[in-house]
Amino acid sequence: MNPSSTRAISTDHTPDWRLQADCRRPGYFGTDHWFPTGTKTRKDREQAADAKAICRECPVALHCATWALRRREEDGIAGGLDADQRRSIRRRVMKEQLSSEQTADVIRAAWAKDAQGPLVDTYLRSTRQGNDGHVWWRGLKSSYTVAGRVFTPRQLAFEVGHGRAPHGQVKSICGEQFCVAYEHLTDGVVHWQREHLATAS
Repeated sequence: MNPSSTRAISTDHTPDWRLQADCRRPGYFGTDHWFPTGTKTRKDREQAADAKAICRECPVALHCATWALRRREEDGIAGGLDADQRRSIRRRVMKEQLSSEQTADVIRAAWAKDAQGPLVDTYLRSTRQGNDGHVWWRGLKSSYTVAGRVFTPRQLAFEVGHGRAPHGQVKSICGEQFCVAYEHLTDGVVHWQREHLATAS
């Protein structure tokens, strides 16, 4: 190569994954949103749950979580995990000598558990047990925001009971219009399965 050449040298360039993070978008939440002051107050817990929910939807959430684990980040929400969760996962990774793929599975499992927690809390707090297995919603609002997501009572009840978001409209099959017992609710998938089984038999 000619040492006097002024032509730029071509090198591989890998874009920084952090530039793709939702939390870096202009006009998004301020930095403080990712650093709740604790877990003692309901406001702090809701802030942490909301931050985690936003993280889990981010296109680089897994990169962020593994980066925070490697760096032993001790503060704030990163990759949808709080500091206690990261410490727990780090201990397990070290103890069981988990591979990158196995670590990713553990992270995803923590996300799934976190996603269910606030929903279960809201369901238990907002319902009362009726007769004949029916469950009634206490509130009068048609939608509720939980961990950054908006649900109707039936959608929330369905996800708590079935462990997944509903597909299509959620309907009651018990004959009680306002029942939110998740055993009495179907979505498009459950309805299709029921019809398919009925046809097969």
